[in-house]
Amino acid sequence: MNTLKRYQIWIALAVLVLPILARGLWFYRGIPSHPKIQAPDYAGASIPQPPISTAVPETTSTLSGKVVVLDYSHINLYDPSDIQAFVSALTRRGARVEFDNGYPYLFDRLKYASAYIVISPTTTFSADEVTLVGQFAQRGGRLIVFADPTHGIYDSDYISGNIVMISDVNAANTLLESFGITFANDYLYNLVENEGNFRNVLFTRFGEEALTQGLGQVALYGAHSVSAENGKALIAGDESTFSSLTDSSKSPLSGFGQELVAAALSADGSALAIGDSTFLMPPYNQVADNGLLVGAIADFALSGTRTHTLADFPYLFARQANLLIVGDLQMTADLLAPVASLQSALQWTNTSLLVAPKTVSGSDTIVLGLLTPSDDLDRYTNTFDLGLEDSASITIPGFGQIGRPGIGLMLYKPGVVSNTLILLTDLPEDLPMLISLLASGDMSACVIQNNIGVCSIGYSGSTYDTTPPGEELQPTETSTPSG
Repeated sequence: MNTLKRYQIWIALAVLVLPILARGLWFYRGIPSHPKIQAPDYAGASIPQPPISTAVPETTSTLSGKVVVLDYSHINLYDPSDIQAFVSALTRRGARVEFDNGYPYLFDRLKYASAYIVISPTTTFSADEVTLVGQFAQRGGRLIVFADPTHGIYDSDYISGNIVMISDVNAANTLLESFGITFANDYLYNLVENEGNFRNVLFTRFGEEALTQGLGQVALYGAHSVSAENGKALIAGDESTFSSLTDSSKSPLSGFGQELVAAALSADGSALAIGDSTFLMPPYNQVADNGLLVGAIADFALSGTRTHTLADFPYLFARQANLLIVGDLQMTADLLAPVASLQSALQWTNTSLLVAPKTVSGSDTIVLGLLTPSDDLDRYTNTFDLGLEDSASITIPGFGQIGRPGIGLMLYKPGVVSNTLILLTDLPEDLPMLISLLASGDMSACVIQNNIGVCSIGYSGSTYDTTPPGEELQPTETSTPSG
């Protein structure tokens, strides 16, 4: 009995100890060793650093009076503080920067602006806006458009419900189409030469333009490729730069011999398109020659010479304006209120209007007169080749023969030394209406061609009913034989 208990005890101990012993022998074989681990050479490690641009002193000239309008009314995907370095480059050159949030209207802003800059818009430009910007560029204004693959808005697909990204190139291309420029909805990348990431491409190939003068290397941080019909390539990729649409070094768009281009100038030199905007922001504006490129873009924005047309009123004058009455016309009480309105309109542009008996050298001039030939009037209108001899009509170049009744003429003659605006009507009582029309800025009643405006200001030769109130014609008795 005791022997049986003894066996049972040994069996229980074996069941308990043997698994522990077997586990120990299996997992802990031999005497543990501690091999020396090779630590990284932190002291000798070399971390890739972006090429930092060398500060180059800027030679700036005073360009006071030039205004740059930055679009902020098309749900633009940037914050004004992000581009402070670019804004500072403009202001150092004497420019005044305005952000367009929709009011005043773009139509009014572009009357006096020198450049219109658009960054990553997401709502399309209307047909009127596209026409307006096109006319602005034709008159010497500069258009600069930045797009960026990292900027876009997310929306759900109407059919599938999937979340999709709407790129900024859709809106930008509506504005650039008339200039022959197109952004591709891609991004450029380079696996060989980059600034720490394959999408941060280093560019060393530049077109021979003032915009790229002095550039050796620029870094763009995810850039769309650009194409321009008959335009000029400013920043081009090398054989290792690819487009995400084709995974090749050939452009997915036509132009420039199919090479990939990140910045381009329109054929007429008035519009600049750049496929990246990140390089405008700190600290990226200090990499490589990016700072030099930012300054060159600011110079381009202010390089245009604006020519004003009649439609740009009241921004026609660059100095004090004098009001001059010619011919047989006299200043009357009817003219005082409209002239005061005209004076107020010009004050908004910091232009003073003074009544003067004769032309003042070095000043701009507003001439009031009648559509009657005279030596005084001819000295101002001879360049317009008007035909005023016919008593029933006048002849205007580009318009032909127009009847005199109810017509007012606005003639604008720009010059290097002075600018002249001439207002003419057939009758003296029509002139207040024409002046008021001009002062209001509403040219909807005028047909404007270049610097000639023909306005409808009344009917039957007069804008006013000259019969005093209460003195309307009354029926009279007809005499009869009986008397």
